[in-house]
Amino acid sequence: MKTNHFAFLGFLTATASVFYILENLILRTLPIPFLRLGLANIIMLFLVWRRNIWQAYTVTIAKTLIGGIVTLTLMSPAILLSLTGAVLAVTCMSLGVFVRPRLSLTGISILGAISHNLGQLLIARQFIITTDSLFVLTPILILLGLFSGVITAYLCYYTQERIPAIKAYI
Repeated sequence: MKTNHFAFLGFLTATASVFYILENLILRTLPIPFLRLGLANIIMLFLVWRRNIWQAYTVTIAKTLIGGIVTLTLMSPAILLSLTGAVLAVTCMSLGVFVRPRLSLTGISILGAISHNLGQLLIARQFIITTDSLFVLTPILILLGLFSGVITAYLCYYTQERIPAIKAYI
C-alpha cells in the first residue's frame, strides 16, 4: 500500500471517529440511550462498496476504540456492543457486496444497519440483560435500521458524487 493510501486511511479513520464521537456525545442526551443514526458507517459503507474490506474492518475497529477513549466508555459494555455490532455490520455488508444478483448501495447499507442493531441486541441479551423480554425491541431496531440504512446510503451516494478526490485515492 502506498504512503498516500495510508494517509487516506488515516483521514477516513479520523472522519469516522469524529462522526462516532459527536453522535455519541450529542445523542447521549436523548431519553432513548441506544438511538444512533450511525453516521460513521458512511465511511465503512464507502470502503465496502469499493471492495476494500480489510480497510473497512481497520477503520471500524479504530474508530470504535478511539471513540471509546474520547467518550470515556472504553471499558464499558457500550464498547462491546458497538464493536460487535460494527464488525458484524461490515461482515454482512461485505457478504452483501458479493451476492448475486448484486445488491445496491442502499440494500447493502440497510443490511449493515439491521445486522448492526440485531448483533447488538444479541450481545446485550447474552451479556447484559439476560432475559428474553429484551427482544421486544426487535421490530423497533429493524425499523431504525431501515431508516438509518437509507440515510447512510444517501449520504454515501452524495459523498461519492460530490467529492471526486475520494475516488482517486481508492
